Amino acid sequence: MTDVDIEQAKPRVVAPGVMECGPYFERHARGGYFMVGRRQIHWYEETASLSSSYLLTRDEALGAALRETQGRM
Repeated sequence: MTDVDIEQAKPRVVAPGVMECGPYFERHARGGYFMVGRRQIHWYEETASLSSSYLLTRDEALGAALRETQGRM
């Protein structure tokens, strides 16, 4: 990882009560996770279609994290 990659992957607050870690990059994909309290909501996106598995995209995971914070207020 380069210094820029490390800086981008540092945890940061993206919405009240939601912290994001990542993105982390692989050869054909990137991923990360959102933290809401102790809960982690992971996301993964392939940059080149290599398989037929479907996981949460970053946008879907952020939406789930935001919904989770609504239940905590």
